[in-house]
Amino acid sequence: MGVSTSQATDHVKVAIIGSGFGGLGMAIRLKQDGDDDFVVFERAHEVGGTWRANRYPGAACDVPSRLYSFSFAPNPEWTRSFSPQPEILDYLRGCADRFGVRPHIRFGTEVREAAWDDAAQRWRIETNGGSLTADVLVSAAGGPSEPKLPAIPGIERFEGTIMHSAEWNHDHPLDAERVAVVGTGASAIQIVPAIQPKVAQVDVYQRTAPWVMPRNDREFSRVERVLYRRFPAVAQLARETIYWAREGVDVGLRRPRLMRAVVQKIARAHIRRQVPPTSCARSSTTKSSSPSCLRRIAMPSPPKPLPMIATLT
Repeated sequence: MGVSTSQATDHVKVAIIGSGFGGLGMAIRLKQDGDDDFVVFERAHEVGGTWRANRYPGAACDVPSRLYSFSFAPNPEWTRSFSPQPEILDYLRGCADRFGVRPHIRFGTEVREAAWDDAAQRWRIETNGGSLTADVLVSAAGGPSEPKLPAIPGIERFEGTIMHSAEWNHDHPLDAERVAVVGTGASAIQIVPAIQPKVAQVDVYQRTAPWVMPRNDREFSRVERVLYRRFPAVAQLARETIYWAREGVDVGLRRPRLMRAVVQKIARAHIRRQVPPTSCARSSTTKSSSPSCLRRIAMPSPPKPLPMIATLT
């Protein structure tokens, strides 16, 4: 666990809430600019944000590893095209150490209130560890930082185990159990294939079917990692290629019908490969709206279609 060495102070130039990608990125850039007058509030006892909190089965990034990292801190040691959660957390820990921002982080400190004092022209911040003021307040707490279970009538009478994906109970074995997964978002699309081989049955409950795209994940070879390590320009070129390819798709989805048709065709072909034709899930996983209306979900491709999964809409 990280241990903060920062000392309490009454006033700082910049106060940052959170030590995930956003908070660490801000802190590192300040450090690189020669500004040490800042503090980072982190209510947990380690950096990482969502990659520290989310440890559910199959947790991984759905953005290519070469792109999902700081531009100023490329990582030639990624082992896969789409990094698993432990690797991303290790990367963030390494960045905090490498760029010397840990001494500025107050672990175990939660911001309870922050208000702008117009007369003094500064922020007044209350935490569980005391009060201070700051010229600039940066919120990098993230959107889904407070897990919330759905308000399902009668859920309190359920006699089984209930857990949120952001608070996964690894002490509870799923072997040979019947599991219900509520939702078909980015987390569910990783959890379901990961737990399916060991459970007796998976029932997936969804409100709105997302567009599901293939996630062509693969392991990076030792030769590739050595190449990226020795020739940073090659790694940068790979990053730029991924960036502009993704930007091109998103821009193209705004208007041209051809691009939307191509995305729909790829998504539907992917569903046909993964969902047996006799399954009722085939129709419930097929969208009719434009793929640009909702976030597209990247699904890891298992070696064969997934059995024992019922999708209930």
